[in-house]
This record gives sequence, C-alpha cells and structure tokens, in this order.
Amino acid sequence: MARPAVHRIVRHPAGWRRRDWLSWAALGLLVPAAAGAQGHHPPLVAVLVYTGLHALDYMRQGLRELGFVEGHTVDFAFRSADGHPRELPGLARHLASLKPAVLFCAGPAAVDAAVHATSSVQIVALDLETDPLRSGLVRSLERPRTNVTGLFLDQPALAGKWFELLRLALPKAQRVELLWDASTGPWQLAAAKAAAQKLQFDVDTLVVRDEGEFAQKLADGMSRKPEALVLLSSPLVRARSKDIAEFCVRQRLPGMSPFVDFTQAGGLMSYGPDVRDFYLRAAAFVDKILKGARAEDLPLLMPSQFQQVINLRAAEQLGLALPPALLASAMQVVR
Repeated sequence: MARPAVHRIVRHPAGWRRRDWLSWAALGLLVPAAAGAQGHHPPLVAVLVYTGLHALDYMRQGLRELGFVEGHTVDFAFRSADGHPRELPGLARHLASLKPAVLFCAGPAAVDAAVHATSSVQIVALDLETDPLRSGLVRSLERPRTNVTGLFLDQPALAGKWFELLRLALPKAQRVELLWDASTGPWQLAAAKAAAQKLQFDVDTLVVRDEGEFAQKLADGMSRKPEALVLLSSPLVRARSKDIAEFCVRQRLPGMSPFVDFTQAGGLMSYGPDVRDFYLRAAAFVDKILKGARAEDLPLLMPSQFQQVINLRAAEQLGLALPPALLASAMQVVR
C-alpha cells in the first residue's frame, strides 16, 4: 500500500503536544513536501525517543553530512514519549505501521518498545545502558542475526572507570547513592554495584521511573547522608543533568555522571561518551541500511573512547584537593 502524502511541519500548531509531532523535514505549518507533490516518496526514517528532540536533530545532521537531502532523498517521522515510558509501546507500533525503511531508537526503553512492535522493520539502536547479548537483542556482536544493530557500551568497563575516578577524588568515602532510571534495565545497575563493591563503596539505589520522581528521590537519598552521588546513564537522566548538578551544588555533594552536561552545570566529574558523536555514528548505520544493508549483518559498534571532565570550581567549593594525576588525566577541566 502506498504511503500517505508526506507533509512538512514548520511550526507547532496550537493544541499539539511536542511528542505528537510527525516530522518529515523541518518543524512547522503543514505544507505539502515537494517529493510528495510529485508522487515520489523518499525512504522514511522513523525516530523514536524516550525524551527530547536532539535525536532527531543529530540524525538529520548526520544524514545531511552523508549526502541525503531532506524531502527529496529521505524523510523523517518522529515520536517522543516526553519522559513517560508507558507511552513508548504505542508510539513504536505507530511508527512501525508507517513501514519505514529503518527505525532509529535512542535509549533502552525505546529500543525495547521497538523490538516488541516489529520483527520486520530494520532497527538501529543507540543504547548506552543495555547488554545487547545478555538481553537477547542480538545473537552476536559481529553478526546480530536479528533486526537490531547499532551502538552499545561495555557496561562493566565503563562503570569500573566511574568508581576508579571517584576513589581517586574521594579516597576515604564509603556511602554512595546510585541514581538509576528503572526503564534502562538491570545490566548497568549490576555492573555499577559490582564496580563499587570492588573498590569498597557501600551503595544504595535511588530508583526513578519517570521525570516527575527526581526531586523526591534525591531528597530521600540525602536522608542517608551519602558522600557521593553516581548518575547511571539514561536519556531521562541526561535530560535532567543541569537540575541534578544544581542539586549537588546546593547539597555540597560530589557527583559523577556519564554526561558532560552535568559537569558543565556544576557537577564534580563526568566520564562517558560524546553523545553527539554517537548519534552521528548511528547515522552511518542508517545510511548503510538505506543503501541496502540488513541490520542482521551489520556488526555492533562498541566505542571505548570517552570524555573525562572535571569541574575544578566544584572541587574547590567541596573542599577537595584533587590529586595532580586525576587532573592530568582529564580531557577538560572546568574552572
């Protein structure tokens, strides 16, 4: 069956919610796309996210850099759950019903919703929290043999580095709170607990299930008088990086995050991926599928180069004398 005529959205019409936007090109007033007017439908890239708009922005940028012209050689459909994971299954089914050439998913909750919605649509995942083998998303890192491929991380190695850096900064600390988004699944949490135990940290877990729970959970965690807060990775946590950093500043609480946004907003340290770069790498997977490759044959990418950033001003406010070796290992020092 032919796909309905494609429209561009140039402005946010009254009464629409952001997560309901169907975006085939720029955001805005509904006007017929040139390709649709001519009866030619470019391949459709569907984008599903837990929260935010950056996934669509980066994917569009990445495909532009690879030579695609929006509205002529590629179109986009976009859905965001706006931080409400229960909405993802319905959004995934809707996007799958559009018969896209590829469905790009950012975050484990979006990936999980997509794989339950379709076994035929090619899925490119950007998932920084899931173990792709143990979760059953793929059968092999080199040849997935499912409809899923994309970018993942080595959770034990990354979590181990967080706690190594934290131990260097806080040699006598014991009590640490882990901030964990339950929608990310158990793999990252298990890796973080194992890494903490190895370096003799006692950990408790603050569990959040949607963005409305952050303030109360953080307040609850302070009742246990933690000596540090470790943010486990999730799209929702990344979106709240500034708020969490400001909380840490008010509470005089050292924090470690995977995301540089946290450190730039006043948090003590971050160690993790350059998220923008990962999205652009994901665009290369989409490009290959649009040119005929199958997800089942595309090896997963598990990058191992990460950004280490230290906020020296935060360290001084906390009264921490960071060792020279720790400062020397940082890619960036915020002063």
